[in-house]
Amino acid sequence: MLMSRLGIALVLVGAVGIQPLAARADAGRVDISSATQSSLTLYSDKAFVRHSLSTLPSEQGSLTVSGLPQEWDHDSLDLRYRESAGSVTPAQLVWQPDGLDRDAIYRGMVGKTVELLGGGLNVPVQGTMLSYHSGLALVQGTNGRQYLVDWSDPQGIRVAGRDAMVADNRLVSGITASFTPAQVKQLKADNLQLSYVTPSLRFSSHYRMTVNDTDNARLELSALLNNYSDTSYNRADIRLVSGDTGRSVAYVRNRQVMMEAAPAAMDSTGERVGEMLVQKLPKGTRLPARSSQQLSLFHKDALKVEKLYALDVYGRSFSGRNKVAERPRLTYRFKAEADLPAAPIKLFEETSDGAVIIAGESWLTQTTSGDYAHLTMGEALAVRVERNLKNSQQQEKNLKNQWQAVIRNDQDVDVKLTLMERDSGLLKISDVTGATLEGARTLTVKVPAKSSREISYQATYRL
Repeated sequence: MLMSRLGIALVLVGAVGIQPLAARADAGRVDISSATQSSLTLYSDKAFVRHSLSTLPSEQGSLTVSGLPQEWDHDSLDLRYRESAGSVTPAQLVWQPDGLDRDAIYRGMVGKTVELLGGGLNVPVQGTMLSYHSGLALVQGTNGRQYLVDWSDPQGIRVAGRDAMVADNRLVSGITASFTPAQVKQLKADNLQLSYVTPSLRFSSHYRMTVNDTDNARLELSALLNNYSDTSYNRADIRLVSGDTGRSVAYVRNRQVMMEAAPAAMDSTGERVGEMLVQKLPKGTRLPARSSQQLSLFHKDALKVEKLYALDVYGRSFSGRNKVAERPRLTYRFKAEADLPAAPIKLFEETSDGAVIIAGESWLTQTTSGDYAHLTMGEALAVRVERNLKNSQQQEKNLKNQWQAVIRNDQDVDVKLTLMERDSGLLKISDVTGATLEGARTLTVKVPAKSSREISYQATYRL
């Protein structure tokens, strides 16, 4: 017989493609796309997914569930029937972790009818696959010829499976649950509950704060939802959870995703559930397969912010009596009117000609409603502090240092500086002039625009 060596790429053509399980009425088979109810709880590194499915096992006690994301934590799987008297869990759960495998599919075609397309063939050629190994297949055509098929050649002939192996979904990876005859007899309702954890769904939050010259700001909180899986979630209740779960897992992703139109913005940052902050997304929020979308969760206009300059000092680490010039860090402070989740934040400001620049980046820690949020943006440019140790007296049990400081403000607006003594051995601050003592270790001073202010105080340390 004549053997033709042709470069052939093996693919399954759409005409004989895999049909969704949800569209079939086979007993003991179900796809999660047919779930009567689904809920997604998204975290920064994973999602907890729950489905309610209306299905029963076959008479033999077998049930196959397909449509799960390719990546999910195997130890998180929970499948059971909910009954009035309790629940029924399968005696055994079996799955194929890697899903579709090319070599396994081609090996399964050996001895079965296939069809050769393209690669210079004028008409499709039917035949039988005689053997397969490492990307090479040998096909005996009904026309009497033999064809050596090389799947790695993109210009070669394509092979389509014509056997029922494809049409009856045996190639679809899924979970197979086995129930005993007694369990099947016990089932009174088709209320199947399935839950799992997957790293393929996650979200991240970020803030945007825009300030103006009147010390008012607009604060916006947005969430970026990512679905890296091949599974679409179109009818699910979705919740976002922020807080410290006590476990952080990093999953690396480098895939291109698509944008999906987002629902209208919300004006609530969620509710407290234990130590977590939970935000429920509007009904109708969709998570298509391999997509990303941005949602506006919260915004506050005319937020009153206070611009502070803060400098931490350690009195006993200062050596000699020479002056030292330091730059304080810029901090924005505002009172939270709602619970705010932790997230990175970008600060935007307008220039004199109306342009907008990123003036700083920081991290907003999780803040409880009624507390003050502090955003540290970095070192100041036009505010400087010169400190000088005027006198130092060491006594039997303590050390007294007399300090002088000059705060210079080259800005066009008044500034407020807080100077905090961080030395753990500080006993007290006394004899303060030119500033206000707040608490045991913090001094506050206001400096008018384009001017300077001198302060002095005495710090007593424990030896």
